[in-house]
Amino acid sequence: MDEQDRKRWEHIVEAAVAVTSDLDLDSLLARIIELARDLTGARYGALGVLGSDPEEGLVEFLTQGIDDETAAEIGALPRGAGVLGVVLRDGVPLRLDDVASHPDSVGFPPHHPPMGAFLGVPIRIDGRVFGDLYLTEKAGGFSEDDERLVTGLAAVAGTAIANARLFDELAGTRAELARMAVVEDRNRIARDLHDLVIGRLFAVGLSLDRIARHVDEPWAGRASQAVDDVDRAIADLRGAIFALGSDAATDEARLVRLLKATAAPLGFAPSIDIEGDLGLLELGRRSDVHAVMNEALANVIRHASATSVRLHLVVAPEGVVATITDDGIGMADQQPASGLANLRERAERSGGSLLIEPGPGGRGTRVTWRVPLESTEPAVDLP
Repeated sequence: MDEQDRKRWEHIVEAAVAVTSDLDLDSLLARIIELARDLTGARYGALGVLGSDPEEGLVEFLTQGIDDETAAEIGALPRGAGVLGVVLRDGVPLRLDDVASHPDSVGFPPHHPPMGAFLGVPIRIDGRVFGDLYLTEKAGGFSEDDERLVTGLAAVAGTAIANARLFDELAGTRAELARMAVVEDRNRIARDLHDLVIGRLFAVGLSLDRIARHVDEPWAGRASQAVDDVDRAIADLRGAIFALGSDAATDEARLVRLLKATAAPLGFAPSIDIEGDLGLLELGRRSDVHAVMNEALANVIRHASATSVRLHLVVAPEGVVATITDDGIGMADQQPASGLANLRERAERSGGSLLIEPGPGGRGTRVTWRVPLESTEPAVDLP
């Protein structure tokens, strides 16, 4: 092996070692183009990278030998047509004394420097083509030795591109696994809250309700108030459970299912309409929405003697509005129940409002709870 061959193969080894270095992919590919030009004596060099979907064509195209001003005048970079497309399609090296003489040549765009001798080599690993490395303008044309050397550099480039994409896939997989672990933890906590805490609170509420029926005032009133407090705590916990198990793909179905479960004591199914994307709401707001609709529904069950109930939720980029309408006995001049006062507190805490008014035609009650998506903004005027 003469001195020139030794130097050439040293550069190949250098490029291979660089794959394991801390160089970013673009820097590494630029170094491979530089080595290819140095080893062959080519004036110009370029490397194109195909997208993950081959139908995308070349999504990246690195060049050397053309100054920035000329590159700007040439304009858009190649997408893999013409002779470059031949190398990508056939997946084998191509050497030409004059690139314009090839039947698939489409010529050069305006301001492009003239190019004659051409060497194009596919960048491929395990039979898959990732792009191409090509060189032009070598005095006397490119040799078979040039082709072998550039093929070796192209293999190094293929390894680097494949490794980079594998790293991206692994990073995406790790992120998905981490997300799934968080979801599983939330689901476990939600199950514990539902099965243990809510069950115990419900039992306490039943006991207090029985006590209230067998004692005189003021203890009966205090026991009833305690029952209301327990109901609100259960509503809050159910809202938290809803938020913990939140998944944009299933939130709407879960909310409808949970509200139907709450509505069971009515003896009939309420009308439930949801408009918009619950995914727009952060977890705390999702918890609020469930707790508000659940509490308002529970209030109807306890006090309204209604024969129909409609729950309507609108989620928009500006804010969220929950409306609960019943055809019951109405509130007349009564003070809002403590549960409804809790809803007003939730609304005002988030920069929103609560409106309690007679239902359509003056019959029953309509409760409208609205808050903006950003708590620092004033309440929005949604329908």
